[in-house]
Amino acid sequence: MKKKLLILIVLSFYALHSSLAQNKTWMTQLELGLLGGKTKDLWEEKTNKRTTLSFSAFHGKEVIRNQNLGVFVGLDDYPSITLVPVGIGWRGFLGQKSKPQFFGSLDLGYGSTVLEQVERTDWSSTWHESGLLFRPAVGIKMPAKKGKWALTASIGYKRQPTYFYEGTHSQSETRPRIPLFRTRNALPEGFSSLNSTSILYHSLSFQLGILF
Repeated sequence: MKKKLLILIVLSFYALHSSLAQNKTWMTQLELGLLGGKTKDLWEEKTNKRTTLSFSAFHGKEVIRNQNLGVFVGLDDYPSITLVPVGIGWRGFLGQKSKPQFFGSLDLGYGSTVLEQVERTDWSSTWHESGLLFRPAVGIKMPAKKGKWALTASIGYKRQPTYFYEGTHSQSETRPRIPLFRTRNALPEGFSSLNSTSILYHSLSFQLGILF
């Protein structure tokens, strides 16, 4: 799934760059904000509120008037894991570009765990994995009085699954290969046991940004 998504991102970016009309414009949106939600403590059987940081950079091209398609990359710092989301996105604006505009956005992608370490010993391995993310949002764009840039503010929802695996090797010092993408098998080759903990983050997203 991850490989297919990365191929789709590359093809989408290439198509936007090479085949769209030359009179269409590129745009970049940088956003920094907060992800708010609740996390359930399974050991103490209680729910804790959480507020964590989120960053996103979107680069896209106007395919039709006020409609932009492109790619994004970001950084989401959850309590138990730090993810680098990558994927494809859409930004649609309502109204004249020279005046304040309402806009909608939609991001679809994968939360890479490239910043998380894999811990390995002769007898065990532990690692993090993630899955497909989904973030719709609505906001407002305030153009600058001078220059071709604007400030943005948005509120949205982000859905992001994460997984933590603890595996015991079937033989000492073998260090079996950890699956490149999400572990689908109940027991991957080379492991005698495997425990997994999954967390599905539902977050209310508040973002402030700059668009140019």
